[in-house]
Amino acid sequence: MTRVIIQLLFYISLQHAVAGQTPFDSLNFADVDNFVVTVKYQNDIIKLARDLGSYPGADVYKVRAIFKWITNNISFDYRFVNKGNELVRPECDDDDECLTIQLKWENDYLQRILRNRRAIADGYSKLFKRLCGLNYIQAEVIPGYAKTKPYQVGNNMPINHSWNAVIIDTSWYYLDATWAAGTCIEDEESGMLQRFVRDYKNYYWLSSFERFSRNHFPQTNKWVVKPNLSKEQFFNKPYYFSVEILENLTEYVPTTGVLKVKKGDTIYFKFDYIKDIRKLQINSNIFRNPSLWTTVQVSKKKSKVVRDSWAEKKQVYIPFKKNGNTYSFFYVVTDNSLYYLELSFDYKPAIRYRVRVESKAGGY
Repeated sequence: MTRVIIQLLFYISLQHAVAGQTPFDSLNFADVDNFVVTVKYQNDIIKLARDLGSYPGADVYKVRAIFKWITNNISFDYRFVNKGNELVRPECDDDDECLTIQLKWENDYLQRILRNRRAIADGYSKLFKRLCGLNYIQAEVIPGYAKTKPYQVGNNMPINHSWNAVIIDTSWYYLDATWAAGTCIEDEESGMLQRFVRDYKNYYWLSSFERFSRNHFPQTNKWVVKPNLSKEQFFNKPYYFSVEILENLTEYVPTTGVLKVKKGDTIYFKFDYIKDIRKLQINSNIFRNPSLWTTVQVSKKKSKVVRDSWAEKKQVYIPFKKNGNTYSFFYVVTDNSLYYLELSFDYKPAIRYRVRVESKAGGY
């Protein structure tokens, strides 16, 4: 008899989505953001911190000024990453002299970032912490794990990122200036980063742990708060392809990104999505809908992208039910070699799940 996966999974309540909000979600920061544009770095980090901290009002506005200045002015140093370079920190004994050496190294490091207007995640997070500290606002750098590729679902990961936590009104909130600042265009064949595109993403500004832990997980348990998430559970979360998906989606079922099934099982999907979805598709390692767009040559030196009429006829759509913002549908596992499922909303990749099909002998 076919098992329905919904019987094995729990629903995520609406209260979970509400708990993911923060007291600052409704604040308008337009005036702060306009103020930040007027602040210039004049080869003095202390003056920069004072200028940013001069914005009147509560600490949250000063934190916003610091965060937006960094995301407006610091680009991701993709060339450093492409070269495979690593930061060379001073090696010394753990004593007062060592602390002095480390502080000098960090001062030089931050000055170089501000002078060159480039940083990797470590630099973004250290600069944010320093500018907050100079304004008597407590912030910390959090090293940890960040999901950047679909294949990472269900797999162990090394420490590969760093971000910040800042305390406002006695509570900690999470920020990632690196990911908020923009994205890097990657060459699909070589995997090398080609350029940085500034594209501010407010999702990574003052987030709750619930929202942040969809693609960030700290190295130390100190920063793991409700819900009490384990590292393994984080590794097993789905992969989300864009901030648009993160901002508009609340999952119900499945509650994990790793689906353990047998051939013939029916997987039940149910989620809330604020935006309207007209076409829903599932791509996998067994079948992928062909791209709707193709490049045609219109002259010797000119080409253009056009809609592919052949590909349009080959599209396969998933029937679904919609009740308000809630979508639900079924997927039947028909092949033992199924490795992943990728949901697509209106032809855009949305969520990736890892599938582990159990054989008749009980293995995978």
